[in-house]
Amino acid sequence: NMTAPKKYVKINGVMKLNPEFKKWREAQLGGKPASTVITVEALPIVSSMEDYKQLNEAVVVYAEPEIPLAESTNATIEMMQEPEISINAGMTADTMVDELGSIMNKYEVPMGLMNKLMMLSEFQVLEFMIDDSGSMSVGKPQSRWEEAQGRLKEIIEVLAYVPFNQVEVIFLNRRNRISLQRQGRDPKSFITDAYRKIDAVFSKPPLGTTPVLESLQDSFTRNQEINIARWFF
Repeated sequence: NMTAPKKYVKINGVMKLNPEFKKWREAQLGGKPASTVITVEALPIVSSMEDYKQLNEAVVVYAEPEIPLAESTNATIEMMQEPEISINAGMTADTMVDELGSIMNKYEVPMGLMNKLMMLSEFQVLEFMIDDSGSMSVGKPQSRWEEAQGRLKEIIEVLAYVPFNQVEVIFLNRRNRISLQRQGRDPKSFITDAYRKIDAVFSKPPLGTTPVLESLQDSFTRNQEINIARWFF
């Protein structure tokens, strides 16, 4: 089998499905046409290449010129189609753009933020500091503790589709620490394992005070030599 051409290329300044990839894909399918998704729903946010394709099809109908992507987004799409990049995210070069686009579509994240997500690989550690104080037990119908658990899992789901080095989840009071690494796994396998670890720690109810300053100071002191990104919730 010949190497797959890049799925998306710039044609007249606009990022589009590569005709050579379409031919290659049809050859892989034994001559069957490569399937495409067609929808007539409105596109509130352009999150994927499929959204972008539909947007340009719509403007062409009104005799308007096709809308080019930002150069930073074009560069990111080109980068994601490099095998060494996609392998680091547990995917193949011809699927990464669409798989990441699908998860961004799920959470209505504009595809212009793809480059920001890809930049997370520049950090050695992505640290999430979670408030597990007693006050997190309040809230109806969902407690703040349950909300934090849900938000953390959503963030991890998105991270599963981009390259990263290491994720650390720490808490203000409990000594439990969740360490997550790709270890060559595809996104779905990584997510399954990550959710299992998160659910296990969150099964213990929140308890204690809210030593935010002390916890941040400890993190800064321990990680002075590490390039680290931090989130707190």
